[in-house]
Amino acid sequence: MDNNDEAGDLEQLDAIDKEHGVNTPMAVEVEKESITNSLGKASNYLPEDVLSEAADNGWKSLTLELLPSQGMFYPSGVELLLKSAKTDEIKHWSTMDELDPLDVKEKINFILSKCTNFKIKNQAGRFNFNDYCDVDKYHILFRIHELTFPNKENKLMANLRCKSKSCGHVNRIHVTSQNLIGYRTPDHLMQWYDSERRGFFIPADMNKLNEDLKFFIPTTGMVNKFKEYKKKEKANGNTIDEAFYEVVPYLITDWRNVTPAVMRDLKISFKGWSKDKYIAVYKFVNEIKKSSLNKAIGVCEKCKTRLEDHIFLGGSFTTKDIFIVSAGFNEFIGA
Repeated sequence: MDNNDEAGDLEQLDAIDKEHGVNTPMAVEVEKESITNSLGKASNYLPEDVLSEAADNGWKSLTLELLPSQGMFYPSGVELLLKSAKTDEIKHWSTMDELDPLDVKEKINFILSKCTNFKIKNQAGRFNFNDYCDVDKYHILFRIHELTFPNKENKLMANLRCKSKSCGHVNRIHVTSQNLIGYRTPDHLMQWYDSERRGFFIPADMNKLNEDLKFFIPTTGMVNKFKEYKKKEKANGNTIDEAFYEVVPYLITDWRNVTPAVMRDLKISFKGWSKDKYIAVYKFVNEIKKSSLNKAIGVCEKCKTRLEDHIFLGGSFTTKDIFIVSAGFNEFIGA
């Protein structure tokens, strides 16, 4: 794809979406005093000037509604500040071993801890990278990437194959925060969203299980807690109940409350679930998981069909490339 035609391609994609009634753009305010409870769908393509100046020099404020989660699962009143990665952060990132998932996670958490400030406005203390919804993590990384390379010195290009049977063309798409889809709550689940609980709530009198059901989008901290506990179980030679680790992280709201004692209680409770309860929880969680895959969207340069596929495909950029310019040496220095 010719990079000079990107703006036209975005307009083309918006027109396709409008024709089919999906991804309809909505007006977005740059700064808000609090998170709204609007459940409208955000546009996949948003204005580039969505980062506003913050009080501290170098920090930019990002409206949470622009995240994949739309800020719906964070406490009311939180604000997210971002800044560019500096030389020290990039040096550390460059040592990433992409074949080691633990090292990749450590490097991502390092960048998030250094380049974000997540807090409740006008209150002391702040959250950390463990408090981000896991579905927002890569979007935030891309925002930091765009602050770090404001002149697009490091374009992240993905190979997206056209799914049209008569085409099949492989497109080179420039992936940015504006065409990266990290998560979209399925429309049919939005009826259960509860703005006060910052999650989904299905009251007992509205389901055949006759008990309240509550679901939350796991934070990075919640995911890590369950991974650590599972690792310890394996080390101790315990039989691993994979179903427990697949669904239970979606039932708890605060990772700080997940102690070993709480984990043991959760496992005991899980063993007592009825067949119908497990199936109901599994189905809800599975709907959320299917909507939580990082994808890029674009327009086929050959047939103008709407494109949508996973990032990090063969021949595309890698996680490490986000902060290490993927161009070759001669290209990078302009030789």
